[in-house]
Amino acid sequence: MATAIPVGTAKMELKKRELYGDVLRLVAAFSVVFQHTVTSVWYYTPVRTDEWITLNFFNSIARFGVGVFIMLSGAFMLSPRYAHPPEKIFKKNLPHILLLLVFWVIFYGVVNVLADGGSLQEYFETPLLLFTKPQTHLWFLYTIAGLYVLTPPLRVFTKHASPKMVLYVIGIFFCFGLVLPMVNHLLEVFANFTLYKNIRIQGCTTFAGFYLTGFYLSHYGLKLRSRAFLYTAAVASWAFAFTSSTFYSLERVKPNEYFLGNFQPTTFLVAAGIFCFFKAHFADRENTSPILAQISACMLGVYLIHPLFIKLFYATDLSLLVPHPFVTVPIAASAFFMLSLLLTLLLRLLPRLRKVI
Repeated sequence: MATAIPVGTAKMELKKRELYGDVLRLVAAFSVVFQHTVTSVWYYTPVRTDEWITLNFFNSIARFGVGVFIMLSGAFMLSPRYAHPPEKIFKKNLPHILLLLVFWVIFYGVVNVLADGGSLQEYFETPLLLFTKPQTHLWFLYTIAGLYVLTPPLRVFTKHASPKMVLYVIGIFFCFGLVLPMVNHLLEVFANFTLYKNIRIQGCTTFAGFYLTGFYLSHYGLKLRSRAFLYTAAVASWAFAFTSSTFYSLERVKPNEYFLGNFQPTTFLVAAGIFCFFKAHFADRENTSPILAQISACMLGVYLIHPLFIKLFYATDLSLLVPHPFVTVPIAASAFFMLSLLLTLLLRLLPRLRKVI
């Protein structure tokens, strides 16, 4: 995520900001808000309706956001162009994420207890949610904290490894962490056959693969022919994911999101394709807009806050199914995004809250 930029020093700091990163943060953050808006009703809508088909279409096109966020983190945290020594990571980056984690886990814990009319004891027990059951979307902070812990050794690797060696490691992640589990799943479903567990390299299914991919695409890039191949694979992957999830859900008469998960080769290819497109489109252009820089710096806050507005929406008598999700979902998602952005901007004006937003 972007580091906050004080208004008075925005012009000076903008010289160091890459335009593609700031634009991609907006795109990724909106896709996450859009996805969460869709899934807030997707799970509970009868699958054999045109409303659910529309929701599933929207769900399938919005799944790239988390992957892009992690690729962006890898692009900047692992790049030799940016100084991230272990002292900085463990004294600044990691403590900041942990502070966010503690604050927002407790915040949503209190909100949920309040909404459910819980007891005084439940309020005092909200810090325990850090280790038991935090608000669903806060898993992302745990993941980023873990990737920060892995960053020092990964920077040693990326500093000394050749481009082919980095690509080799990404290939291992893609084949054994993403493709092979999907193949195993398909064999189980259609052939009642399970691959021997040790065929897979244990530990390959990890967000570190996304992290390294962001570094590779940002630092080395792809040639035109390779980019065209990746874009084609991304579009084909989306089509496969949408078709498969629709077929599975209709067959089982309940929503099935297996092919839309973060650790599917389809989702990975779509995220990589979108990341690569924006990186190539904006090349090495710098962000000279203070407004865009400030908005980009708010995207982590938008991620953290937007479920609050979704909760408030469902506290009313409004529905995303009326008149039809094709109309209501984009409008609602845009409203949740803008409200989250405005609240983040306001909270960042308060010195005591700036560190947790």
